[in-house]
Amino acid sequence: MDQVRILYLSDYGGPMGGAAVSLVSLVKRLDREHYELHAVLGTDGEFAAALRELGVSVTIAQLLPIVRSYCPFANIRNAVRLIRGCRAVWAVCRNKKIDIIHANDNTVIFYAVISAMMAGCRCVWHVRSSVQRLRWLGAFLVGRSDALVFCSESNAEPFKRFFPKHTQKMFIAYEGVDAAELAERSRQPSIRQELGIAPDVPLIGQVGRITWIKGQDEFLKAALIVSKLHPKARFAIVGEPVAGSREGLEADRQFAGSLMPLCEKLGITDRVYFTSYRRDVPAVMKDLTVMAVPSRREGLGLVALEAMALGVPVVAAKVGGLPEIIQDGVNGLLVPPEAAGALGLAIARLLDDKPLARRLAAEARRTVEQRFTADAYARMVTDVYRLLAGDPRRVDSRV
Repeated sequence: MDQVRILYLSDYGGPMGGAAVSLVSLVKRLDREHYELHAVLGTDGEFAAALRELGVSVTIAQLLPIVRSYCPFANIRNAVRLIRGCRAVWAVCRNKKIDIIHANDNTVIFYAVISAMMAGCRCVWHVRSSVQRLRWLGAFLVGRSDALVFCSESNAEPFKRFFPKHTQKMFIAYEGVDAAELAERSRQPSIRQELGIAPDVPLIGQVGRITWIKGQDEFLKAALIVSKLHPKARFAIVGEPVAGSREGLEADRQFAGSLMPLCEKLGITDRVYFTSYRRDVPAVMKDLTVMAVPSRREGLGLVALEAMALGVPVVAAKVGGLPEIIQDGVNGLLVPPEAAGALGLAIARLLDDKPLARRLAAEARRTVEQRFTADAYARMVTDVYRLLAGDPRRVDSRV
């Protein structure tokens, strides 16, 4: 196979969220004899730096969100944003002779599809978050994409239902983690020591972007329930708002600002730690007694996979792709979404039943090692690249 030139698109390049971590993991595993890699990112920062360190040519350009609206002024703004962004992406496509544009999330698919049409190259839409409203605009985007890669069956389901004629270009690529790399990165100084929490004190954590979708407010309500049953327990919220758009970032900051008043209202301020964004996430996870994932929506749940790989028992909401990686009572516990009472009782159950917690954690680690490795994920995405590049070998990840 001749060298294939791939251009990744993302509307941000700053702190590493799940989509960024996933892409960096993929880039590490692509054979550079076969792939030449480039990226256009909406901002500069840690994500951009990580790609540069891996030899990816990075261009910074404004890829502002295109939000469907009935307001004519908003649509004029959308048109201006789209023209400017597509011109920047098209320029890179022309100069680098790009073969495939890979939209790393839903937020940049408009730029990817139109730029690919302008440049005459193929387009991959990586659907990492749920999409439910798929009307004529969705039909246009699906029709103009050459491949759709879904991080879970849950994300693929509405596309299969609305666009059955396009299922031949739909693929599942479950994200994966490198358990050995996570274990190595977890061997850093203890966050318990940093926070002054003794080794025998239960520490329950939630890790990830602070946003309403991830359910930090539900976590705090559950913390009150756990505290009543286990007064010594402590709780950590690790993360910060990292939305790519100005509008999204402002909304997330407002939500983040509501969490401390909620702690005060619940009377648990002295038991909750807010650590902001950290680069030593594996080390933080390793110190947790239980990991909570109370998301309202979730494409797959990379943070759950990371905790599972590190042997930390997980309690997660039964939403999105999380039930595809967690079997309730087998390798973790599942609770209904937006059910703080059930979440709190499930966490308390693991604190009360240590043999159960150990059994779930051990089975979770086996699940990751058998089904959700970073190498397997890279192979699934590479299959799609090969197909678009004209490689006739069999591809097994179609939906």
